[in-house]
Amino acid sequence: MAKGAIGKQEVISRIAKAFGDDYIGEIDKKVYVWANENGERVQIALALTCPKVPVATEIMPQTNTGDWDFSDDAATPTVVTAAKAEITDEERQKVADLMAKLGL
Repeated sequence: MAKGAIGKQEVISRIAKAFGDDYIGEIDKKVYVWANENGERVQIALALTCPKVPVATEIMPQTNTGDWDFSDDAATPTVVTAAKAEITDEERQKVADLMAKLGL
């Protein structure tokens, strides 16, 4: 199982719960929900990935029920610069092997 697969399913469950009847489903590795735009219902597709190098963020405020507080007057989380992803020696070797096989 790919890294993050279980976490993605947990996130999808939370999205489904949060959107209720506006949750459409998961199709081709994307989550679809309904949203309103200028009085018209539009579909929004969400792609979920598990980053190789996580970014560090300040914690978003939570409500007294433990849910995240997305209200306008809630403090906006500050994103801290993530460490730059470094290419490993193993990854460099894989690229070199592929290039040799492809004659590049």
